Amino acid sequence: MELILSCLLGVIVGVLTGLLPALPVFTGPMLLLYFANGQFELLYMLIFWVTAYMGSQYFGSIAVITTKIPGEESSAIYLKDIDRLTYSEKLYCLYDTARGSAIASFVALAFLWIAVTFINPDLFPVLLSFPVQLVVFLSALVLLLLQQKQKLTTLLLIVIGLTIGPKQNYALPEYWYTITDWFSGYTIYMVILGTIIIPTLFDSREFDPNARVAWHAGPDFRPHWSTMTYVKGTIVGLLAGLIPGPSASVATAYAYRLEKTPYHKIVCCETANNAAVITCLIPFFLLALPINQNTLIMSNLFDMLSIDIFTEIVYNINVVIGIAMVMTVCYFFLASRLIELYVWIVDKLHNNVRWIVLALLLALIAMDLQYSEISWDRYALLLTGFLGLGFLLKHYNVSAIPFLFSIILADKIVWLLIQGSKIYL
Repeated sequence: MELILSCLLGVIVGVLTGLLPALPVFTGPMLLLYFANGQFELLYMLIFWVTAYMGSQYFGSIAVITTKIPGEESSAIYLKDIDRLTYSEKLYCLYDTARGSAIASFVALAFLWIAVTFINPDLFPVLLSFPVQLVVFLSALVLLLLQQKQKLTTLLLIVIGLTIGPKQNYALPEYWYTITDWFSGYTIYMVILGTIIIPTLFDSREFDPNARVAWHAGPDFRPHWSTMTYVKGTIVGLLAGLIPGPSASVATAYAYRLEKTPYHKIVCCETANNAAVITCLIPFFLLALPINQNTLIMSNLFDMLSIDIFTEIVYNINVVIGIAMVMTVCYFFLASRLIELYVWIVDKLHNNVRWIVLALLLALIAMDLQYSEISWDRYALLLTGFLGLGFLLKHYNVSAIPFLFSIILADKIVWLLIQGSKIYL
């Protein structure tokens, strides 16, 4: 019963995350962060997480193709191409993206299973050794930096995150903790809320109240195959998912360049991002290295619950992948049917979506306060500071992901840097 409930809740969260532009792709792990509290078994948490994450990508394409409202951030790159499609082409595109997403998901899940199952466990001590960890984490930071246009600003964000982030590193000098005391009491949800969610929620560029379309699927519709587009998108997604950063957006950015026509650009992008959201789990499961928002938050949750990624997760991986395969079939069916219902939901909620999501955020803030160890006025003060940073970054089109990455992994990265300086310098 709990297994079915985990899948059902994952589907609901995945559908809403994809259809509603204000809900980020990491809504699933954020809910787990404040609703799990250790009473749910790891298997059910993993199933809910993966199901919700996959669903956000399937239904994000439905929202953007039918209404031009981006249901997930990775679809923003091809918004202008939607206007170049005829009504019939949009209809074909919906089914084509659903099919490409299903194919990419199956291939990526097989890729994940092979990686986790057949890599020799004797290699783990080597993979977890200090030199390898130092290279991996520094490479992740460098790759994350290279992906950004404003590199100097991004570097400053990384430094700030590494400065205020450490909480349990006793190798740091005393003056460092004088700085971190100024930010004591912040929570990960507070950081995400202030730097990403609320600035996006109230950015007028993200919400067009006139973005509506009358939609009716004709009875003469016949979907067709775009075989090479599926192949290109799947390969790009498999590789892009291993790159630190917003995996789906990285995959979409690369896939977009591989096709020439607007129609095939969209199909290739949606195929790629569905593969990427699965392969991004490989470095997390094998190296305990979270490389994007979803895995960062799940890493924080597992640390809170004292879950050993290398033993407990790998032990459950066969069941998780099996369920994900079944959910891929379900998502393909749901994403290629009931389109008029989805459009109606998006259309009806769009004008009020800010206030609906704001009410949800206020409820989650109340829960965050309940589990944190600071007063409401201190919470409000810190949240205001992160909000100021978030709106500033949004105004200048600077990604907050490097800051989030560095602040969550600050303890690990700073420890590696200190140890590396003592050994190699």
